[in-house]
Amino acid sequence: MNNKQTQLIVALAAVVLLASVPYVAAQGSGIEYQYATGMVSLTTEDIGVKVTAYNQVPHFHWWNASSPGTDCHVMFLKLFEANDTDDDGAFDPETDSIVGVPYLLPASIWVFSGFVTEEQDSVVVAVHFNFTTTETFTPTVPITTTPTIPAQVPDPFDVTLQIRVHIDVNDPHEMKFDIVISGWSWTYEDSILVFQFTVTESAHGADEGTDEPPEFVQDGNRFEFGEGYLEYAEQAQAGESVVPVRGVTGEGTGDEAGKSVYLAFEYFGDETLEYDPIIGITTGEDGNGLGIDYNQLLLMAGGVSVIVLVIIVAKMKR
Repeated sequence: MNNKQTQLIVALAAVVLLASVPYVAAQGSGIEYQYATGMVSLTTEDIGVKVTAYNQVPHFHWWNASSPGTDCHVMFLKLFEANDTDDDGAFDPETDSIVGVPYLLPASIWVFSGFVTEEQDSVVVAVHFNFTTTETFTPTVPITTTPTIPAQVPDPFDVTLQIRVHIDVNDPHEMKFDIVISGWSWTYEDSILVFQFTVTESAHGADEGTDEPPEFVQDGNRFEFGEGYLEYAEQAQAGESVVPVRGVTGEGTGDEAGKSVYLAFEYFGDETLEYDPIIGITTGEDGNGLGIDYNQLLLMAGGVSVIVLVIIVAKMKR
């Protein structure tokens, strides 16, 4: 074997190695997941997540997996109908009034679905699961100050809530989830339905968030707090209809800790509502710091490898 042939073999080996590096980075670690006693734990290269629905209301707890520091917490608390006083589609706890009493999310009867996973080359690249509850809600009589409109007496009804969770290695810094509401019986057709949850933070490893994030900023349909964020879609789906959604932050309706966030849905009748927000950490949003995802990086590496090989072969022929 002459020197040129040796150089060619070395070059080909280098090309194969170079092309495989981003593939290992994208697929090698996959997603770690487990379920125990009402808690799901998930880890990607960027984010660690715990989802709990056992002896407490649904609770999302997440942190920077590569550099743990402050943990973020979201607790799902209440669902209630409200009068939209200024007709802006959003709930303002200072000016809008709750119709009757809120439906307090239950703490003990959430059913875990089990995991559905997706694999590539025996590596788990996506995980899906849900928690579901059905409970009878008995509203109280709403108070009306208009004599010509009689107060309606709502009958008890069964409301089903499902929280579907999705995590994927293509977006290793975030977790997508769906809120599904079925069976809601409206008191008024001009009301809004409001989902209230709280955002808190804690030292890494603490089971509960007790502190209000010192920095809490709303930018359009996105809330940011420290390294964490929550992004909400501005539309939900109810049957064949699209339902406008408005999200705001404000004071709590009770003595809740942390910052309260209210997602308001316009009237959707007796349809099932499906809605899909996102939580995540700002670190890792660009995937690899280059603003491109790993699949793009793989293609770029392959292209560069071919160019390098062509140059080497051309020089060897001289």
